[in-house]
Amino acid sequence: MALFTTKQTVRFADCDPAGLVDYPNYFKMAQALVEDWFAQSLREPYADLLNAKKIALPTVHLTVDFNRPSRMGETLTWTVQVEALGRSSIRLKLVATAEGAERLTLTQVIVTTDAAGKSVAIPPELRVKVANYQSATAKK
Repeated sequence: MALFTTKQTVRFADCDPAGLVDYPNYFKMAQALVEDWFAQSLREPYADLLNAKKIALPTVHLTVDFNRPSRMGETLTWTVQVEALGRSSIRLKLVATAEGAERLTLTQVIVTTDAAGKSVAIPPELRVKVANYQSATAKK
């Protein structure tokens, strides 16, 4: 299995007056990537987790390296890698590249919580899906 990949065109609304991606917009792009990964790769849409299963997935830790700027009109290729799977946490590595160069590397830790915000164990069926993805995409 290959890493989940999606492409996103940098739009005018993503950029500052100099035509470069305004850094907070990378976080919006990253959140969209994670939601797409859950829905398309894991077959667990965020809305279903939150609304039907009452499981939220807030971010509790985020680190980012901005390696190179991205400009309006470029296409970013994003990938998702699972670095660690805990009792209630998933540590992800998100990478955006364009024109053969890494633009952004983001490490994000999300946790599973109940509706009140209390940490809960990752539901067993979700844990299996994440673990399968992690093992199938691990660098050999």
